[in-house]
Amino acid sequence: MTHIFKNCLPLLVAGLFVGGCVDASLTASQAIASQPVVAKPATSPGTNWQVSHSMGLDALVFIGALSGDPMPQHHYQADIVDIRAKFSKPGIDALAMLDTAIRGRAKQLVGPTLALYFSASRTDTLDDLLATINQPETIQPVLEGSVHWDPRGWQGFVRLLPAFRTVVEELKRVGFEEKWRRDVLPLIEKRKPIFVEAVNPFDIIPEQRRLLGKMLDPTVEIIVLHYSKPYGIKIMGQRFLTHHEYSADTQLRIAAHEIFHPPFSRHDTELFGLLKPLEDDKWMRNIVGDHDPDFGYNSFSSVMNEDSTRALDQIVSERLGFARDPATRFVEDDDGMHMVAVAIYHAMKEDGFDDRGGAYVDWLKDALRRGLLTPDEVRRRAALVVGQDTVSKWDY
Repeated sequence: MTHIFKNCLPLLVAGLFVGGCVDASLTASQAIASQPVVAKPATSPGTNWQVSHSMGLDALVFIGALSGDPMPQHHYQADIVDIRAKFSKPGIDALAMLDTAIRGRAKQLVGPTLALYFSASRTDTLDDLLATINQPETIQPVLEGSVHWDPRGWQGFVRLLPAFRTVVEELKRVGFEEKWRRDVLPLIEKRKPIFVEAVNPFDIIPEQRRLLGKMLDPTVEIIVLHYSKPYGIKIMGQRFLTHHEYSADTQLRIAAHEIFHPPFSRHDTELFGLLKPLEDDKWMRNIVGDHDPDFGYNSFSSVMNEDSTRALDQIVSERLGFARDPATRFVEDDDGMHMVAVAIYHAMKEDGFDDRGGAYVDWLKDALRRGLLTPDEVRRRAALVVGQDTVSKWDY
C-alpha cells in the first residue's frame, strides 16, 4: 500500500462475530482531556469542524494491532512487542479469540470494528470501555437506530464481551493509560489546533448534501489518535478517526470520504438486482476475490460501498481544491483494486451528475438502467482514466 492512509468502514454485516464470518458525568480531569477544539462554524448551513481525541478509541484500534491486524504491525511493532510481553496468558488468549472471530471468520479488521461498536457510547477512558462492556444494553438502541445495525452481528459482539473485558483490564494493568497520557497525548494536543486552522476554510458538508440528496448535520468531528495508522476510520455519526502525523490535505480527504459512508443501503434489493450483471462478471469476481484481503472490502457489496464513496469523494475534493490526480490515486490505492470507483467517477462527470447533483443512489440506479455501468462499460471507463494495463491486471 503506497498511500498514507486507508479508509475503513466496518459494517455490522450478517455473520459478524458469528462463528463464521450515551452519557455519564465526567470527572474534572476527564472533562479537560475530552474537550474538543472547535473551529468557527462555517456560514450556515455549512460545515462546523471539531477536532478532539479519545484514549478509549486509541486503545481499541491498538487492540487491533495487538491481536493481529496486519497493516498496523510495522507502524507499532515496538509497542506491540512491549505490551504483549506484559500480558498474562488469559490476556493473550483473549486477543487470539478476538482475532479469530473478527478478522479470521468475519473477515473484518479488529481495531476499526471495535471502534465502530464502542463509539455508540463514551470512549474517553478505559473505564468508559469497561462500562459499555458491563452494560451493553446502553449502546444497543444507538446501534439499532443506525445504518450499521445487524441483529446477528450484535449477538456475536455480545458473545465476545468477556474477551473484550479481559483485554481492556490487561491494558489497565500494564499501564497503557499512563503511557498514553505521558507519551501520546502531548503529540496529539500539539497538532489539534493546526488541524483546525487547516480544515476550517473548507465547506464540505454542502457538497456532500448536494451529491447524496439528503440533509446532513453541519458538524464534522475529527478524532485524532496515535495508534490509527495506516487508516482513516469512520465511526458512529459524522465522526472519523485519524492520525496526528497526517497532513492537512489528508485530513480533508478523509473527511470528504468518510461522511459519504454508506452512500446507499445494503438492503436495497432493487439496486443490487441492477448490479447483478457486474457482480457476476468474472473480472469483477477477480477483484472481489483476489485482492489482498488485508485491505478489507471482501464482498461485492463492500466493494460497491467503498468504490461509490471513493468516486464521490474525488468529486468533492476536486470541486474544493484538495484532490489527488485521479489516475495516480486509483492506480496506487490498494493495488489498483478500486476500478469500479474509477468508472463511477468517469460516468458521473460525463453524465453531468457532478455538477447538477441529486440523490446518488437514484443516479446510480438510473445509470445502470441506461447501460452506463455494464461490465464492459466499467472496464472501458476505468481504462480511460487509469490505462488499460491497470484494468487488464484483473482480467484473467
